[in-house]
Amino acid sequence: MMSRVLRFIRLPLLLLVIYAVGRFALGANGVPYAPRGNAMFSIVGLTAISCVYFGALSRRVGGFGWGGTALVGYSIGLFGQILIFLATWLSYAAGIETSYFRHWDALNVPEGTVVPMGTAMMARVGGLVIGPILTAVIPALIGRLLSALAPEPASS
Repeated sequence: MMSRVLRFIRLPLLLLVIYAVGRFALGANGVPYAPRGNAMFSIVGLTAISCVYFGALSRRVGGFGWGGTALVGYSIGLFGQILIFLATWLSYAAGIETSYFRHWDALNVPEGTVVPMGTAMMARVGGLVIGPILTAVIPALIGRLLSALAPEPASS
């Protein structure tokens, strides 16, 4: 089942990689995080939208049951969180101060706080556990509920 899920979600996984690279490049090149820089390549936003769409398509196109739909969402969400974790680690390891992955707002701390690497990585570990459920499984299941609006597969 996992190989079927991974084949089904290839497009959102590729888009997540593109967004992570774009987000990292923005931060590395000094593009300000706020007011608009953060919204250009939102990994969490892309994850949620991809999960709604692929959750809706999971039954008719993917042939998955409810458990398969949850696995589709979880897989997309976990991949996105792994990218965030790795980009945060790389930002600290490479000493890139302006990276979007170590900005105080991205780490949910008070404005202007400089977050040490250990604290940031612990926050990202929390994201690895909670993130796929909140930002991915729930939207995928909502998409599945809305699947009546999804197109029928083309008949041959």
